Amino acid sequence: MNGPGPDEASSQSRRLARTPCRAELFAGLCILGFANGITGRVQGVLDDDGLGAAVVNTFNISALVWAAFIACPLLLLCSPKDRITRTDRIVAACALGAFLFPIAPMSWVALTGLAFYLICDRGPAPGPRHLSPAYRSGWILLATTGAMFWGRALLLCLSEPILGSDALLISWFTGAERAGNALRFADGNGSLWIAPGCSSLSNVSLAILCWVLFAQSRGLTWSLRNVRWCLTVCFSVIAINVIRIGLMVMHRDYCDLIHGPAGAAVSNWLIVAVVLAGCLYGTRRGRLARA
Repeated sequence: MNGPGPDEASSQSRRLARTPCRAELFAGLCILGFANGITGRVQGVLDDDGLGAAVVNTFNISALVWAAFIACPLLLLCSPKDRITRTDRIVAACALGAFLFPIAPMSWVALTGLAFYLICDRGPAPGPRHLSPAYRSGWILLATTGAMFWGRALLLCLSEPILGSDALLISWFTGAERAGNALRFADGNGSLWIAPGCSSLSNVSLAILCWVLFAQSRGLTWSLRNVRWCLTVCFSVIAINVIRIGLMVMHRDYCDLIHGPAGAAVSNWLIVAVVLAGCLYGTRRGRLARA
């Protein structure tokens, strides 16, 4: 019995070449889920500030999140061109079903599930799992959902104890009287109330995302040494926030300046510098230790 002719074999090869692989499937899901998750926020910023200001402010989304959005699918596309499995199709169908809802939280929940799948799935690729691009992109995706959704959800559900903890740290630093998440000014006239937007949690989630980006770009494992460095970066961010609000409590006359655009800009740039320095140095130390 004759086998397929040259033309038929060539046609079959072209069809196989056009078939998406696992890496392309998951990269597409990441892009689609991220786009669906930020659409409402981007539209709100465009309506309020216009295109020019929105672009300058990166649509009120941290540059770290945009970097993670680029890194995650790029890492996935570096994976071997393995065929899509039955489990992959089930995971993709569930994720697409969540993306169909015009509700941003559904997208972040689905992306979280996809991140865990990428982290736990060994796949057919040989070699250490922690070095596989899919595994590393899964951690980046998980940290991104933490910065964009889970940190905010945690603050919404547990705002009282979280803001109370911030107030307690500031009270220890300044010696100011505390009642819940309110602090009395040093001069005794009035109190400062810590709003959810002033909590350290949002910056901590971004610090973790930054650490994950650096660690996974260098192929580091979650060793005890590296976890300590990550916690050091997070505590540094909390300390900066505590010092800033503490200065507002101790110097009421400068409260508007410290809390205003100038004070916020100085604080944000200081946090960026500390986080980048900590991640650069800490991941380098972790890599040398592993070597």
